[in-house]
Amino acid sequence: MLFSVTIPTYKSQYLKETIDSVLSQSYKDFELIIVNDASPDDIDSIVKQYDDSRIRYYVNSINCGAKDVVDNWNICLSYAEGDYIVCLGDDDKLKPNCLKNFEDLIRKYPDVDVFHSQTELIDERSQYLKTLGNRPEWESVFSLIYSFEDSGLGAYLYKVETLRKNEGFYKLPYGWSSDFITAFIAAEEHGIVNTFCTGFQYRENGLSISHDISCIEDKINANLKTKDWVISFVNKTNNSSDQNLIKLIPHTIEKKTTQKIELCLQN
Repeated sequence: MLFSVTIPTYKSQYLKETIDSVLSQSYKDFELIIVNDASPDDIDSIVKQYDDSRIRYYVNSINCGAKDVVDNWNICLSYAEGDYIVCLGDDDKLKPNCLKNFEDLIRKYPDVDVFHSQTELIDERSQYLKTLGNRPEWESVFSLIYSFEDSGLGAYLYKVETLRKNEGFYKLPYGWSSDFITAFIAAEEHGIVNTFCTGFQYRENGLSISHDISCIEDKINANLKTKDWVISFVNKTNNSSDQNLIKLIPHTIEKKTTQKIELCLQN
């Protein structure tokens, strides 16, 4: 099996749309793993609507909770039997060509450990908002760090073996920046490959953790920890081909962190 698509779920509102988007893939060699984080919502009845042997459904006996949401990402990883994994938010969607686009690039770049799908933003009604900027087909980890933008956890595809070797998804409170750092770690040796076709849809909605104003302090701390991680990462490198980028990254990450903290405080 090539792909494990996983959905760590707690909210039911958009879950059927998310599941439908996975099952509508033009590329069929995948399993769909849904892990219910002991939700009070009736997740069971949504999953039971489907009669598809590719679906594997699990319910956590203890709720990981929003602050420790990365624990549920890693529970999903523990169930994966495919060679590559996508961890998809329970309100996001895949476009029908997503896995096929990844499959084409895997054949072209078999040594790469992390891939990234071009991303569309959609609203609460699944209406198109915008497409995030194009990235080069292949780029180094330092290029990724220098110019990364928030495209959402489900935009990334990882080699399962590599992600497990790296001890799973990098944990920060509420998963803030965990997707970035996980991708940076996976891209350190072989870089990252990006699709030119939009395959992932990231939903902007008021129910997401990013809109929860009760945990601003944790969000600020996560941004500061991300900045410290990035600066430590670039300072330890002996890479010569990306020296110009490496010199620019500390200033860039300082500036981005300040902007993100100011945005947190405004909200």
